[in-house]
Amino acid sequence: MTKPCPKCNQPNPAEAAFCLNCATPLGAPTPPFIGQQPGAQNWAPTGNAQQNASGDYGQKAIAALILAILALICCGPITGVPGAIVGWLELDSIKNGRSPAGGRWMALAGLWGGIISSIIHIGFYFLWILMSMMSAGSDPYYY
Repeated sequence: MTKPCPKCNQPNPAEAAFCLNCATPLGAPTPPFIGQQPGAQNWAPTGNAQQNASGDYGQKAIAALILAILALICCGPITGVPGAIVGWLELDSIKNGRSPAGGRWMALAGLWGGIISSIIHIGFYFLWILMSMMSAGSDPYYY
């Protein structure tokens, strides 16, 4: 059995204490993190996560913004409430470093746009019901 070097990945004999290629100490091998494949590199944001070069905003942030726009245009609370929830969850993910910070403004727009659109549409629904009740009391053919 051979020991791979953690620095240059050179296979070394099992009894070797140092790498035969680069002289790096070969200590006891550390097991990989559970769920991580050896040699795989996972994307991990830094403490101050910024938008990366590819323009990654996060799919949830985009979804929250689209749901809020749909809520404002036509659907009201049907898409406004889910837009607010998705925006809230994405802001939490950005705060904890699980999502890129470039989508923060979209998540905020989805959160507040969903809330405001839902409130506006619910107000219009109540106004419509009130006007319908008022018009039902007046009979145009009554003398």
